[in-house]
Amino acid sequence: MFGAKRKRTRTRRPGLFVGVLLLAPGLPVCTIADVPPRAVAKPLASVRHEEKLIAFMRRKGFAQPYNVPEIMQAASHASIPPSLIVCIEYVESSGGKYYDAGTNNPLGWKNGKASFPSVREAIRQVSAELGSGRYYAGKTVEEKLRVYNPRPPYSVKVLDCMSQF
Repeated sequence: MFGAKRKRTRTRRPGLFVGVLLLAPGLPVCTIADVPPRAVAKPLASVRHEEKLIAFMRRKGFAQPYNVPEIMQAASHASIPPSLIVCIEYVESSGGKYYDAGTNNPLGWKNGKASFPSVREAIRQVSAELGSGRYYAGKTVEEKLRVYNPRPPYSVKVLDCMSQF
């Protein structure tokens, strides 16, 4: 018997499986109907960036409303930094304080001569141009600024402003 292998038999425990089956109907079940729909949650980084923009605008005395949600959305669609729009507004019109209100153009688009139906529309259109417009597509932020306003001190001012974020 020393060399013979002993066959081990596995005993089944029907009680455990049956017990799980018997308990299962009493366990709470989570269905899709039980889960509340997610609110459109903003990523944490996006919320922090919004807070930084608002803090900057308050500190620099921007005219209200700040239009931060529109700036964030337009910049996201255009794949440009939101701070670019904020800083252009700061340099062009001292944060929306000094521009011809009839034009709704605090961003100084087309040397301040362009008119828009609203400031929000100005933000959307200028962001779209900066992102993928004919003269701006494929350029770095600095190159975009040189096209936006070719005077050398202009891009320095806007980039310096952006560095504060």
